[in-house]
Amino acid sequence: MRGLARDEKGAAVTALLLLLVPLLLAGIVLSVETPRFLRAADPDVGDAVVQAVRAAAMCVDGASQANGDPRIDPDRAHEVFRRILARNLCLSEATLEPLSGSALASVPVYELVVFNGENPFVPAGRAYPGGEHLTGNLPLAFWVGDLYVTPGGVGTEIVLDAPGCVAVVKATVLPVFGSRGSEVVRWASAKVVRR
Repeated sequence: MRGLARDEKGAAVTALLLLLVPLLLAGIVLSVETPRFLRAADPDVGDAVVQAVRAAAMCVDGASQANGDPRIDPDRAHEVFRRILARNLCLSEATLEPLSGSALASVPVYELVVFNGENPFVPAGRAYPGGEHLTGNLPLAFWVGDLYVTPGGVGTEIVLDAPGCVAVVKATVLPVFGSRGSEVVRWASAKVVRR
């Protein structure tokens, strides 16, 4: 009879362990992986902004290039910036509305500054999406905030000592769990490098 009682206790402990070990492992995995899942699209937004700004900075005006003084064509740079951002984040190129499979919950908001300094080929600078004209000479410091790029101000300072672009994008990323997305703000800058 005693042997039977020990067997029953051993079986109960074994059954309890068989139930608790998978739960414990699941808890460990969820505690480690949940933050990664929640921020999974965050690096995608940052990478998309970097690639879009680099592509925009490569939109050098042909006449300035031919004269050995490369300057960025602002309107073309803005067009390329939007196109690359849309392609990398799975957005409509025309409206920036999220398409099926996009990690974004809504249209991202952005500001792009293309600055060349005074020159005879293209505008000194423009701020988009509105296309406002900017004036001044290189080098010029810009400050990047939550949704602005401005000469003078508060935030992260970026000094353009050559023609370049600075952009900031604010986007709401779809949640992996729950119903509330998280807002991310990412910025990048790129400039023309002469060799």
